[in-house]
Amino acid sequence: MKILIGIPEEHYERFVAACDKKSPEYTMLKNGCIASERDGSLEHRTIQILCDDTQAAELVDAASKLCPEVVPVIANGTPLRPRMR
Repeated sequence: MKILIGIPEEHYERFVAACDKKSPEYTMLKNGCIASERDGSLEHRTIQILCDDTQAAELVDAASKLCPEVVPVIANGTPLRPRMR
């Protein structure tokens, strides 16, 4: 099953900086897409990462060692179900 994880930009930046550039987690993080929302004059940016269950578990494992504040965000990823036609 595919999972969409949205990591707030400030957490994302810390997590990426802590990862080894040769690790699969770094590659997953760097392949994320930026999503922006405006709340009045404030802009909130999140990095959205589409992955499967195994990849999400790998991100949680890496985050628990490198950037623990990101673990709850990853664990709350949204499962994406296939659409019925």
